[in-house]
Amino acid sequence: MLPLSDQTVGELLRQTAAQYPQRDAIWHRSVVWSYRQLEQETQRAATALLAMGIGPGDKVAMLAEVEPDAVSVYYAIQMIGAIAVMLNTSLSAEEICARLTLTETPYLLVGCSYKGGSAEETLLGVQSKYALRGCAVIASARSQRYPSLRSYEDPSLLSEVSRLEKAVTAQQTAVILFTSGSSSLPKAVMSSHSSRVNGGRLQAEDMRATFEDKFCVAMPMFHCFCISVNLMSALAVGACLCIPADRHTESILSTISTCGCTILSCVPAMFKALISRQDFSAESVRTLRTGIIGGSSYPPELFVRIEKALGMRLLSSLGQTECTAGLTICDYDAPLDIRSRTVGHFMSHVEGKIVDLKTGEALPAGKVGEICVRGYLLMQGYYNCPEANRTILDADGFLHTGDIGSLDEAGNITLAGRLKELIIRGGENISPCEIETALSSLPQIRQCKVVGVPDEHYGEEVCACLCLHEGQTLTEAEIRDHLKTRLAYYKIPRYFLYLDALPQTATGKIRITETAELAARQLGLTIGKKQ
Repeated sequence: MLPLSDQTVGELLRQTAAQYPQRDAIWHRSVVWSYRQLEQETQRAATALLAMGIGPGDKVAMLAEVEPDAVSVYYAIQMIGAIAVMLNTSLSAEEICARLTLTETPYLLVGCSYKGGSAEETLLGVQSKYALRGCAVIASARSQRYPSLRSYEDPSLLSEVSRLEKAVTAQQTAVILFTSGSSSLPKAVMSSHSSRVNGGRLQAEDMRATFEDKFCVAMPMFHCFCISVNLMSALAVGACLCIPADRHTESILSTISTCGCTILSCVPAMFKALISRQDFSAESVRTLRTGIIGGSSYPPELFVRIEKALGMRLLSSLGQTECTAGLTICDYDAPLDIRSRTVGHFMSHVEGKIVDLKTGEALPAGKVGEICVRGYLLMQGYYNCPEANRTILDADGFLHTGDIGSLDEAGNITLAGRLKELIIRGGENISPCEIETALSSLPQIRQCKVVGVPDEHYGEEVCACLCLHEGQTLTEAEIRDHLKTRLAYYKIPRYFLYLDALPQTATGKIRITETAELAARQLGLTIGKKQ
């Protein structure tokens, strides 16, 4: 087990560049940077930030996809003691302004968009609603109206960069990330240099990553999962970040084949999309060795299918933005049965427990309760949201994750769902996750979400919202027959709704509250507020 480090993000970059100066740090289309070049580009970006008037403690929003310039700017912000505020590139101008307002962020840097949006249009839209102190486009975005960050570069400020860098401490806030907002409005999570550096170091160790590995970056840069298992893990060991042209499955598979990528971490939906392509070839991904799957729940059958198709050792994990990213991980050598059914054990240097939902007392193995953790990985709190902080962080320093699960005798955790999603039917606690897993084993179902809807007698009833694959049919009777052998009678949904699509957040997570409200409306039920 690695000891915890007291390094800042800037110090980790300097250390890796000194240790592996000539090794490839970034590959993206025709651009290849060594670690020495990445360090130099980061220093140049840092001088540009200073020339813009940005200094220690300033919040700088980044609206960018993963690309070399964006990576160097991300590191540069933290190098000078400023705070990177990461924005989803799919957000509208109004949504961006809401997040800038929430975090009181005066600076905005815009890079390339995944869906080809114009940096100029984005900045114009934001400036019409929000007073920015400074804005610029990251080099590759280009704009006629707004300056490129490169135009601010000033070599005379390198000594000032060095001075400021030495003043940064591992306990300072490095990044602000936003929760997905799947069941409530997004909150701004403050994360320290220490949590970001150690999260990357320890997850690299879990994947047995070395400087010889090549990470395929298949997730967006604004996602905590991507920052930890790609940007920070690769940086920790001197490995190469291989960045696809975009986040389309064709580009990702092409990058794996061209670069000989050895590590691929992403969400279940992306893994499934990759192996479901008609032109998917196991030969094209034969270099893959391992990777972490997380970000949303999945049935064990899908895990096994993904691992078999990609020929890699897949590691299951549970994470959330409030915990740097990962809080559990499966052992690399754990058998397939453990890796597919559980999310592994609490990560190194993390103290965790399962507590009773009513009393808060720690529970023994086999009992289902809320997963709680404390340690280096915890956020510093939600920005400007003291009430929410008091709700999620208890007096003993444990963060209440809102995830429900149980420990086995070996310390591995089996998930049972989310606390806010629990359906209470006539006094029985029902986990939607369990029902969704049973439903997902039906090949006709493309996507499903189980929610509680109002009921006069039971308080809540179970409703399954289903999206079928194109051209497929599935009757309620067929579904009920399938579920009868897998679930207790009271867990079998009373209602089934067939939908074309489910409401989703910009990161692809299902909006739980909206789905429940949609279901209630379609069923003609009175919508009540869930406590």
